[in-house]
Amino acid sequence: MPGNDIPMPTPTINPPPPLASYKIISFDVYGTLIRYKSHILSSFTPLLSRLPSDSQYLVSTPLSTTIPNSATTGQITFLKLFQQKEDEIKLETPPRRFDQILSEIWTRIAAEINVSTTAAEASDFGSKANIASWPTFTGTVTALQTLHSRGYKLVALSNIDKFAWDITAPASGLDQVSWHKVFTAEDFGTDLHKADEAKLETLIQFARDEGVAKEEILHVAQSLGHDHAPAKKLGLSSVFLVGDGPVWGKEGESRMAVEKGLVGYGWRCEDLKAFVDVVTRLDG
Repeated sequence: MPGNDIPMPTPTINPPPPLASYKIISFDVYGTLIRYKSHILSSFTPLLSRLPSDSQYLVSTPLSTTIPNSATTGQITFLKLFQQKEDEIKLETPPRRFDQILSEIWTRIAAEINVSTTAAEASDFGSKANIASWPTFTGTVTALQTLHSRGYKLVALSNIDKFAWDITAPASGLDQVSWHKVFTAEDFGTDLHKADEAKLETLIQFARDEGVAKEEILHVAQSLGHDHAPAKKLGLSSVFLVGDGPVWGKEGESRMAVEKGLVGYGWRCEDLKAFVDVVTRLDG
C-alpha cells in the first residue's frame, strides 16, 4: 500500500481499545464511501476542452511515476480550484441545496478560467443524474453490511445535505445498509466555519443520549483535515482509510499531518474492506 513508510501517529486514545469495545462506528460519506473526484473531472471535460493547450489545468505530467493511474499536475490544480469555489459558495448565505451548489461551481469556474458555457451545462453538472453517477469504492456496501452483522451500530455522517443523500444512497447501494442513524448537513447547525467539529459533536451527543460513551465511538474517514484532525481534538478514536488519496497526491499531506501531531488515528487501512479484514482478525 502506498504510504507504508509514513509512521503511525500516537493514537488519540493510547493504547487503542480493542475493536470489540466500540459500539458505534461512524463514517464520512463523500470521499470515504463515495468516490467522486475522477467523476468531477470527467464531468468538466466539455469545459476544459475549450482551454488553450498550454493551460495549467491541462498539464499532463503525472504526479507520480510509481503509483498506477496517478493524477496529473493539471488535474490536481483544477481540483484545487473546484474545492476553492465549493468552499466559498458553502459559506455564503442563504445556504443552497447541493444541486444548486454544483451548478454555481460550474458557472464560477467557467468565469475563472475564461471559457464560454451555458446555463444548461451548469444545470447538467448539478443534475440528479450526475450526482447519482458517483459510485461507492469497491467492496464498500458489503463491508458495511459485514460490520452491521457483527453488532456495530453504523452512523453516516455527511456535510452534504439530505437532498444529495436521498439521490446518492439508492444509486450507490448505500440504502442497502442498515444504518442506525444518518446525519446530513441540516443536522449540524448554521456555523459552517465549524462544520467539521459540529458534525462530530452532534455524533457524540447522539451517542451520549443513547448511553454510548465517547470512548465507544470509532470514526472512519479519508480526509485528514475534515475528519481526523477534529476527531483528535474532540477525543475520538478514528480509522484512516487511505482510499484513492495517493492517486491525488495526498501522501505529502499524510506525512505532514503525522509529523505535526495533527491526527491520532489508531488504524490505517487501504479501504473499508481492508478495515473489515482487520476487525475480523482482531475481533474474532
